[in-house]
Order: sequence, then structure tokens, then C-alpha cells
Amino acid sequence: MIKDKMTIKDIVTAAIMMALFYGLSFVIGMSTVTFPILYLYGTAGLEMFLGAIFYLVAAHRINKHGLLFLWVMIYAGITAAMGYAFMVPYFIAVAVISEATMIGKDTYRNPVRNIIGWSTYGIGMFLGIGVPCWIAWESYKQQALESGFADATVKLQYDMVSSPFLILIGTIITVALSVAGILSAQRILKKHFQKAGILD
Repeated sequence: MIKDKMTIKDIVTAAIMMALFYGLSFVIGMSTVTFPILYLYGTAGLEMFLGAIFYLVAAHRINKHGLLFLWVMIYAGITAAMGYAFMVPYFIAVAVISEATMIGKDTYRNPVRNIIGWSTYGIGMFLGIGVPCWIAWESYKQQALESGFADATVKLQYDMVSSPFLILIGTIITVALSVAGILSAQRILKKHFQKAGILD
């Protein structure tokens, strides 16, 4: 039976998996930043695809509500530390919506619900690209250029978030990679982790 509150062991497990995920996300971001189109349209999806295994390990090991909320809020903290504190309210909303998709019993061990929750988080990550452009374009542009972003990347970002069609394309790519990531990670868990008795 699921206990309501996370234990210290649960928190440690979540922290390790999140550290691995966000470490991977950093590598992906740094690897794609010099390719503007890939960076803008593919980064969130690639993070969701390759990082799904870390999320699923935590989900299956912990199987308690609050995991996705915590997962997103850690990213909100990272974003704030990088100088984008105005993004925190947005990510709080993403955290609440993502966690709401997991309401119910044993949802963190349900493949379909994990697909929904992880994809919702992925959509939130992708759409987050547009928030600074919609809220404060000029100040964001200056800050982005000062932090090392190429002018071409910033321009493509503005063009993308100004077009509903391009936003839809990016969302579809992100969802497709999120779903593929969960399905792939689910097979890995069954083949290796569950047979080895590491996961239930």
C-alpha cells in the first residue's frame, strides 16, 4: 500500500535521478546550442527521450504523489539561479498541472499515466521557451545575448514563438519524443531492472 509522504530514502532516490537527468539536460543543451533549429525544436524532446529512464526509475521506486511536482520545481530553482527568476511562477504552474495528471492510485507505475505526465512536463518545458519572449522580449534578448546565445538563435526563437504553427510543430516533436522515451525506458526497466529485482 502506498504511503502518503516520501521517506528520506525516497528523497535520496529522487535527488539522484534528478541530478542525473539535469546533468544530461545540461549536456544536451550545450551540445545543441550551436545548432539553433535543433536547439529550439529538439532540445526539450531529446531531454524527455533520453532522460525518461531516470524519471521512470524514480517513479517505480517511489510511487508516491508529488514526484513530478518536485521534479519540475527543482528545474524552477535552477532557472532562478541562472537569472531567470521571473520564470518561477510559470514553472510552478507546469509543476501543478503535471502532478495533476498523476492523480489516482499507483499512477507512477502505470505506463499510460507516466506517458501523460511526462509528456505534459515536456510540453511545459518546450513552451517555456516562449515565456520570456512574450513577457519581456527586449530585456530577455539582451540577457540572452550577454550570456552567450547567438543572435541567429535568439531571432529564430522569436520567430518560433510568434507563430502558432511553429509552436504546434515544436509541441508535436516534444510529445512524440516524450512518448518514445517512456516506452523505451519501460522496456529497459522490464528487461534489466525488474528481472534483476531492483524494481517491483
